[in-house]
Amino acid sequence: MIFSGAGMVFFALSMYLLKPLERVAGEKALPYVIVGMVIVNVVLVMFFYRRCPKRLVMPIGIMGWLTAFLLLFLWNWFGPER
Repeated sequence: MIFSGAGMVFFALSMYLLKPLERVAGEKALPYVIVGMVIVNVVLVMFFYRRCPKRLVMPIGIMGWLTAFLLLFLWNWFGPER
């Protein structure tokens, strides 16, 4: 559960890319693109979890969660609507 913070950074960064991604992929294809991004993210997190030294799992996960929350808070405070 802690190591999933490493994957959450990807989702937090994708918040900044949703509008440009919608223009590129189109309104109808965007949900499929998002599902594809989720699948790729889950596979990559599982891949790196298996190859990550066990002593680094906790620090990487905590740093991932902190970075993801920071990016989401910045998006909320200074997003494109403001």
